[in-house]
Amino acid sequence: MSLRTSTYRWGRRVSQTGGFFLAGLFLIGSTGQKPNETPAFQVPDGFTIERAVAPDLLSYPMFASFDGAGRLFVFESTGPNTMGTEKMLAEPSYHIRLLEDADADGQFEKSRIFAKNIPFPKGGVFYEGSLYVAESPNLVKYTDTNDDGVSDKKDVILTGWTLHANGATLGGPFFGPDGWLYLTDARRGFSITTKEGKLLKGKSARIWRCRPDGTGLESMAGGGFDNSIEIAFMPSGETIGTMTYFVDPQDGQRDALMHWVEGGTYPKPNPVIAQDGLKLTGDLMPTMTKMPRVAPSGIMRYRGVGFGAAYQNNLFNAEFNTGRIMRHILSPDGATFKTVDEVFLKSFSADSHPTDVLQDADGSMLMVVTGGWFIEGCPLSRVAKPDVQGGIYRIRKTGAPKPGDAWGKKLALAKQTPQTLLKYLADARPAVRDNAMEQLIQRGNAAVNPLLTVLPALKDKELRASAVFALSRINTPAAWNGVHKALTDRSSVVRTAAVRALGLHKDRMAVDKLIALMQKDALPVRRQAATALGQIGDQKAVPALLNAAASNTDRFVGHAIVHSLITLRNTELLVRALENPSSKIRIAALIALDQMDGAPLQKTHLAAALAARETDFQKTGIWVASHHPEWSDIVIGFLEKKMKDGTLSDADAGSVRELMLTFSKEPALQNFLAAQLASAATTSARKGLLLDVMAKCTLKKLPDAWVEELGNQLRSNDEQVLSQVLGLIESRRIKVLNPHLDRIVQAEKTPVGFRLKALSARIMSSPALSDTEFQRLLTYLGPSFDSPVRQQAVRLLNHAELTNDQLLVIARTQIGKTDAFLLPPLLSAFEGNRDERVGQELITALQAVSGRLDNVPEQDFQNLLKPFPASVQTQAAPLLVKLKSLHAERLAHLQNLEARLQGGDVGEGRKLFYGKASCSTCHAVGAEGGRFGPDLTNIGEIRSQHDILEAIVYPSASFAREYETFRVVTKNTSYTGILKEQLPESVVIELGPAPGLRIARSEITAIEPQTLSMMPPGLDQQLNPTEMAHLIAFLNALPYRLDRMIQASQKK
Repeated sequence: MSLRTSTYRWGRRVSQTGGFFLAGLFLIGSTGQKPNETPAFQVPDGFTIERAVAPDLLSYPMFASFDGAGRLFVFESTGPNTMGTEKMLAEPSYHIRLLEDADADGQFEKSRIFAKNIPFPKGGVFYEGSLYVAESPNLVKYTDTNDDGVSDKKDVILTGWTLHANGATLGGPFFGPDGWLYLTDARRGFSITTKEGKLLKGKSARIWRCRPDGTGLESMAGGGFDNSIEIAFMPSGETIGTMTYFVDPQDGQRDALMHWVEGGTYPKPNPVIAQDGLKLTGDLMPTMTKMPRVAPSGIMRYRGVGFGAAYQNNLFNAEFNTGRIMRHILSPDGATFKTVDEVFLKSFSADSHPTDVLQDADGSMLMVVTGGWFIEGCPLSRVAKPDVQGGIYRIRKTGAPKPGDAWGKKLALAKQTPQTLLKYLADARPAVRDNAMEQLIQRGNAAVNPLLTVLPALKDKELRASAVFALSRINTPAAWNGVHKALTDRSSVVRTAAVRALGLHKDRMAVDKLIALMQKDALPVRRQAATALGQIGDQKAVPALLNAAASNTDRFVGHAIVHSLITLRNTELLVRALENPSSKIRIAALIALDQMDGAPLQKTHLAAALAARETDFQKTGIWVASHHPEWSDIVIGFLEKKMKDGTLSDADAGSVRELMLTFSKEPALQNFLAAQLASAATTSARKGLLLDVMAKCTLKKLPDAWVEELGNQLRSNDEQVLSQVLGLIESRRIKVLNPHLDRIVQAEKTPVGFRLKALSARIMSSPALSDTEFQRLLTYLGPSFDSPVRQQAVRLLNHAELTNDQLLVIARTQIGKTDAFLLPPLLSAFEGNRDERVGQELITALQAVSGRLDNVPEQDFQNLLKPFPASVQTQAAPLLVKLKSLHAERLAHLQNLEARLQGGDVGEGRKLFYGKASCSTCHAVGAEGGRFGPDLTNIGEIRSQHDILEAIVYPSASFAREYETFRVVTKNTSYTGILKEQLPESVVIELGPAPGLRIARSEITAIEPQTLSMMPPGLDQQLNPTEMAHLIAFLNALPYRLDRMIQASQKK
């Protein structure tokens, strides 16, 4: 048994404020890191950091885990992950390294490859002589049968998960205090046949658990999030983990720490939640600690007092993007936790990417830094990046006593009697305590009476909780009697542990005691008792669960109550509960009936909820109604009344929008929406709601009544309504409204912005440009117009079907004077053209401005040339040579540019961001700006200055996740942009900072990834050096906090 995998998974344990943290400076190495050099780190006053492994003993470490004797298993990559998923499966190249510190001096000096040729081992745990590893598609057990440090036996425990080369894949396992293996998973899909022969198939992200032999596999929690990475356990067995994408990046948030609970369905919203039939107990479960786009990875809970008493039970997690280790100070928050967060370690190297943290037996902390190999999955710099290898570092508390024999090797615990082992349960060395407890578990029933004798006398509640879990793992009648007795322990931590164990054991003898605890105890105990009653499955618990709902105000307790009601499936009692005077009981019953298999909810039940006077019950009725498109009559009647009598509040608008979308296929609702849009009494805000429903509905063709009214709204004097209507027409390509659009385009009084919007909408269905329209767009390319206008004009030229004569005009009059910022997107207007004369004129024009081609991707330029005749390609050959040489000079150009970024002013940079540079057209900072590109609210905190600069100058060098460029090819044309939604019947692609274009899948022949970013390159050539310095200073200072402003000023 490994200490890393003991009752508390030794060394792998696991906020709302990002407070200003003044730390002492402890530096090793230099800030300009080169291959094999040590990066510079900053740790708090009173701590030191040093290498724990020589660089030549490692390659690219990702995660690490101890066995029970201090040997360290390191899960490593052997090179950049550019091979793709299929090749990774066919030719796996990852390995697991075994490190040993024979003389216990803190330096691992012995290194061997324990197992090799593995497809992405995302962690592991040592248990009973074997190493359990998550290596999709399998959960594997490696065993070294001859003790030579090399695995010679491999057993596949379970299979059926999906591998993905970017690391969003199966992770772990993590050994829970309850004796189960826990695994993290991503939203990549699975098809698993369990040991019991049951097929588990789905697409949503999950938290899994099973016994070490693979039996009992179950989904503990799940949701629409992108990826869950690691898990840590609190003493009571609470499960806390790191994850990414609880929300698409906005307002500076994306990632989180989550408190995973049984049956929980977690954000972000995603169609896979409904497709997989995940049960909902109300809104999606809340996050515990929200984070920016930091890519949290490894997590640990600190045990003992080696760092000082204030650090005990703190969580630490590694942030890949920022190079930081964060400290999270937990405190109870009802039936869950909240955190106060601060930076514990900071790196000064842009290529330092921590991926794991774990605690060694002597109380020090190990940090795993993976180096610069990982480039598929996070938008790191890709321009001539140094081949920076990773490392493992040890952080110590200055002056902390170093315990002798920290792992207890000299104690020969395996040879001791149970009675002798008991004295080590209170040992000051956590690893010794864990090993002693594990030995007691292995002794089975012989250890039960000694444990029961000593348990009440243990002063430490964590030790008592550990003893309770040990008894549950011994799993004899006498041991379970001891667990029952722990239900009256003086600590809620121990009671929660006992309840958790009894629920997993499905112990029917505990039902009455659990009912009593659920009615009156600390909130974590009540939550776990409600969960256990559902796991056990005794119907006598249903009335008690309903009664508990009446007085509950805690989201996690409420979740447990409703989830157990769903599981117990007592339709009769739940229907009867809908008549209860307590609205809380009715809410619990209504949700449970809605979510239960077999559809027991009736239309009359929902009608009563929608007609209820209590706001909370009616709101729940609206939420439930969105799951039942078959009951359109009562829902449409409700909506009509709600809209007409003016009782629709802003708070209800979101749920009503979802309701309208659910029923948008119903003619009655379609007519109602058209009438409401036409009504003079409908406010601008309500029209916005109606138009949003029309835009987001999944109808292949909008109803005639809607189209007619959209035409009427084009005469609106409300700029917000008019803008939204134009966007909707563009998104849906409504050709019948083109005469209305032409009127707007041709009217001399139409503002430029609306003329471009109207022309953009028209081009989607009638892409030819008249001579007047074409000349107008060329005029808008001129320097007298603001950058957003010029960019929009280029986009329209790209989307239009230009004649050869029009392309000749662009080649002769525009290419030569177009700045480097607009040149690459303007070249896209020539894509697919085959005319020799057009090609020759284009090449001639480009030869005159060849120095501006640095921002044009080589592959895209070659693709542009392919359709032209051979004569054009011959003419272009010198240009390709020039392009290659320009690209070779990119790193030098970046370094030269970065060296000149001195004296930038944050305030002036903000003006540029929202003004001349036009960044806010596509990017948001907080609530201000566009949503087409990545949210930049905290970009200075999660990206180095070099990476920010590279993204501005060479945006196609790397892509932020979920902002990759795709080309959607249809039967008649193609569209290039960012895929925002992929639905069963359609996709939504955004071509620019405008509403997305909805394309039916029946029209699509191919969806192809592209190498050209939708962000125009060359902004450094549009701004002068001083302006660039200002803009970078502003971005570096984000988010606006005192520490960020100080750092920005210091960079001057």
